[in-house]
Amino acid sequence: MSRSAAGPQAPEAVADAPRPAPDPPVFSRRVVVPGSPASSRPTAVTGLPGRSEGGRGRPGPGGDASRPSTLRLIREDLHAVLARDPSCAGRREALLHPGWQGLALYRLAHRRHVRGHRLRATLLTRLARLLTGMEIHPGARIGRRAFIDHGFGVVIGETAVVGADVTLYHGVTLGSRGWLRDGAGQGRRHPVVGDRVVIGTGASVLGPITVADGCRVAAHTLVLRDLTAP
Repeated sequence: MSRSAAGPQAPEAVADAPRPAPDPPVFSRRVVVPGSPASSRPTAVTGLPGRSEGGRGRPGPGGDASRPSTLRLIREDLHAVLARDPSCAGRREALLHPGWQGLALYRLAHRRHVRGHRLRATLLTRLARLLTGMEIHPGARIGRRAFIDHGFGVVIGETAVVGADVTLYHGVTLGSRGWLRDGAGQGRRHPVVGDRVVIGTGASVLGPITVADGCRVAAHTLVLRDLTAP
């Protein structure tokens, strides 16, 4: 007998039917901001772990990946010597400038300090003191295009912050008020100096005070309070 045309379909026809392609996997990670609920939305992964967008993959001090390299900072300091010291006739002479040499050694020491190599940073600081008579703690933060004229006797403390395009003359102290006032030494003990500030010879700026942008501190002045913008 022949099979009826209305009978069931052959199993081969079902097996040959095309199957839908699987959805591509979605890679995401959950970003939880401290202090926020743990149910934050997952965000797409961008870049590689430990790399910051727009940087070289190694953020600078304070986590700022856009911070210029140490070599660039040293070069900018050298250009500041040529621009602000009329006694320097050229680049070779500027390389022997004691203020620039002290800043260059500070830049190298600061880089090691923020990476946790405190002993190496201290050794570079001692070398700078022997060569230039300057003592800049490697933990201090000094901005771009700094200029220290003559340099001998300059002291900058650990928690001091110095802005960009600042000029310091010899004998300047950016220090604390002393261990009797500082107590256990926690927190900021040294001044914050704004951008484009000029501090004259022998001036002392002491304590956790702020010197606003553009201020000029006269020679041999003792500053114990905040200075507002001129």
